[in-house]
Amino acid sequence: MAGISKRIWMLLVATSAIAPIVHASEPPPPVHYDIGLDVRNNEVEAITVRAMVRTGDDGVVDFKPPSQPPVEVRAESGHLDTSIGDHWHVTGAPGAEIVLTWRSPKPDPSPSVGWSAWQKVIAQPGNVFAFGSVLLAIPKGPATRLVTETMSLPPGWQGASSMGNRPSTLEKLPYTSFVASRDLSTVTRPIGATNALHVASMGGRAQDVDAIATLLATTLSALGDVPEDVTLNLLIFNNGDGYGYSIGGPSATLLLSRYDPSHPWLFGLAEDLGSSNDTPGKANTAWFTRGFTGYRVANALVAHGVFDRTAFARHVDQTLNAYGGSPLRRASNAAVAEDYDRIREMHDLPAARGELFAWLIDARIREATRGRKHLSDALGRMDGSSPDPGPALIAAVVAEGGGDISPLYQRYIVDGELLQLPADTLGPCFAIGTVVYDYGWQVQHVFAKPQSQCDRPALVGADSSAKPGRDAIRR
Repeated sequence: MAGISKRIWMLLVATSAIAPIVHASEPPPPVHYDIGLDVRNNEVEAITVRAMVRTGDDGVVDFKPPSQPPVEVRAESGHLDTSIGDHWHVTGAPGAEIVLTWRSPKPDPSPSVGWSAWQKVIAQPGNVFAFGSVLLAIPKGPATRLVTETMSLPPGWQGASSMGNRPSTLEKLPYTSFVASRDLSTVTRPIGATNALHVASMGGRAQDVDAIATLLATTLSALGDVPEDVTLNLLIFNNGDGYGYSIGGPSATLLLSRYDPSHPWLFGLAEDLGSSNDTPGKANTAWFTRGFTGYRVANALVAHGVFDRTAFARHVDQTLNAYGGSPLRRASNAAVAEDYDRIREMHDLPAARGELFAWLIDARIREATRGRKHLSDALGRMDGSSPDPGPALIAAVVAEGGGDISPLYQRYIVDGELLQLPADTLGPCFAIGTVVYDYGWQVQHVFAKPQSQCDRPALVGADSSAKPGRDAIRR
């Protein structure tokens, strides 16, 4: 379906609990899936999944069925009851291993990116793909319960899961995906000094897959704090015009109708992956973990030439719109923390407000140091172990010669006053204006100026030692 132009979230999360027959201090044993293909004449007729999990002390395991109903389900071990409707009820002896097997319908041919990819198993000649929520029955239990996975594929087929080679958790499982192909392309790129991006792709040209992997890994490396390897399942349909993606921790799936060298998906995907290690229950720091990640990603895209002046202005304008149009834009940070997981608008607010605050502080540092320093310099000296980034940021800005920003932090982050960027925040290549509507609502916009009006070269938010190239953003 054309026009998918923003990330798509699958809101399926396993709940309730399974009481494991282990010591109270020990985690429950992992859930294991084995995924196999039923192939005829090199085309996938169905995907067969075998799940193994131990019962609790009540001898019961309840599964949430796949969102696409299977054509067949049976218990190899245990007694299965599917009459309840919203879950599969399996009973056995306390602590016994339950083995459940089900078979998907014949995959749906899908020539382009569309909602069907999030609703059913899809296929192209010699390829098959499914999201975890579509393919897997997920046992109800603790969100942190580990999940492992293997694949049983016919000769000539290769497969990949966005889980990668490590265990996942029940919480992340619906967001993972599975792909198998007779012509699977795999690429690995380093992320920083210790981690890597692992890409498995079907449908794209080798040079396009390589370009996507290299650019995403380079962008993530610029964030500096990606804590582990990242896996990406990439599907390029070569038909239509649109894209969509899903994130589950450090696992991601990207669906493209076609290869687009402007990479319209890159900012959102990199921002979400860069924020995937947010600590649960720390909504009060989302303005930093999400908002400042947006600042870092935008800097990286400028440095790599993905954002020219116009694209950068468009990005900041979208951020201003998201913030300025939010009915909760004046919410205090305490209010954000209280309703972060309850109100969608409150969940979205910190990313926009935090990024705008980052550009404001970047401008203050540049002004105080006459362009020698940027916010990126202060972020590089911050104590990453600090549980509260506010004081750590304030101290780092002072240390870089940017002055005391504590009043700004109090006003715009803690108290939630309306954040309005000064007209010259982004430098002489950009103009920021404010539209005041009849009913008093104010929304800011940013515009890129002609090249002739850019009188001082500098990369937006770049490291102070960087050298601007021919197409660099000037300010």
